[in-house]
Amino acid sequence: MNEQFLSYLWKYRHFSQELKTEAGDPLTIIHPGEQNADSGPDFFNARLRIGSTTWAGNVEIHVNASDWYRHGHHTDLAYDHAILHVVFEADRTVYHRNGEPVQTLVIRDQFPSWIFDRYQQMMLNQQWIPCMNQLLNTQDYGFGLWAPALALERLEYKSGSISQLFTRCANDWEEAFYLHIASSFGFKINSLPFELLAKSLPLKIVRRYCGNIFQLEALLFGQAGMLNQEFTDQYPRDLRQEYLFLQDKYSLNPVSAAIWKFLRLRPSNFPTIRISQFANFLNITEARFFNLLESCSLKDDMEVLKLAASAYWDTHYVFGKLAVNRKKTLGLSGVKLLIINGLAPFLIFYGQEKGQPALCEGVLNFLEQIDGEINADIDRWKAAGFPVDNALQTQALIHLKHFYCDKKRCLACRIGSRLLADQG
Repeated sequence: MNEQFLSYLWKYRHFSQELKTEAGDPLTIIHPGEQNADSGPDFFNARLRIGSTTWAGNVEIHVNASDWYRHGHHTDLAYDHAILHVVFEADRTVYHRNGEPVQTLVIRDQFPSWIFDRYQQMMLNQQWIPCMNQLLNTQDYGFGLWAPALALERLEYKSGSISQLFTRCANDWEEAFYLHIASSFGFKINSLPFELLAKSLPLKIVRRYCGNIFQLEALLFGQAGMLNQEFTDQYPRDLRQEYLFLQDKYSLNPVSAAIWKFLRLRPSNFPTIRISQFANFLNITEARFFNLLESCSLKDDMEVLKLAASAYWDTHYVFGKLAVNRKKTLGLSGVKLLIINGLAPFLIFYGQEKGQPALCEGVLNFLEQIDGEINADIDRWKAAGFPVDNALQTQALIHLKHFYCDKKRCLACRIGSRLLADQG
């Protein structure tokens, strides 16, 4: 037995008979209160009827009544106004600081045993997700109603690192966006190298050369450490010459070329191609977040992000090695990933900081209009009968798997808690 399961019983009122306090007074739960995830009592603002008296206040939950003392609640003012102590075992009488006994509800035999049996089965289950056995026997798991909240929770989780970045940038939105979107252009494999590249090249310098894609590429490839050699091709030779001039002018220190990862990447995803596309992005937006925010909708941003690398890369994937002639444009899947992992979390963070709920709602609405990701986990969700028709749903399912299923937070999961109590 644990407090999480007892809190679940209390929150959803899964009791099999009329409740009475340890003193023998009938107890009715008018409202169980709001569950508290921080320090302090487990439930705030509960409303109860004990005997003929209606009470409003906080509820504390423990496996053993003696935990009240073991946790130091008897010396904590925050627990002085607890109106009820819910326990599995009443192994000790508990008193308020003024000497009055704390009203106690013992729930050891007050709930269906099969709920706890099912909970234990979930906790011991070694399948892909703990509730897989129950999922296969139900068609109504309530995911559709929860998906928007889950997707928002995922975007807020991603925006946590943006918040830290924003603070490091002295609350400068433009600087924070520049570093964040640069990292996004690295996708997963080259995210850190792109971030280090952007950190090595101040935004104020980048903006001076917006409008000249050649100079932007010279700066970016030079700072990426990719121009530290002699070339036979004319274009990289020109880039190197321009970069050496700009490097001396601004006292720039490039990152090491060794940090860039090419292995096991498709050539179209090589960092050389992504750097050229990033230069195009900076050029189009003038390296300004507010230009992107004020002049475009997310639908327009999809068009903006269909970025082409410069002409040299039509016949190259790396410097000096010819390849089949093909325009290197960021594909639809890449555009979606830039929006999902780059632009959308930043807009959510900006909207919440600026008190613009309509912007946050617009982001969720847009995710609902574009196709979702395709990966092994999404395929498994689809096989289990879950909808994977759009990015909002797939983002919700990715978050559900990583932050609920993998951590076995079944009691905090709307689907898990519903399956636990399902008698069908």
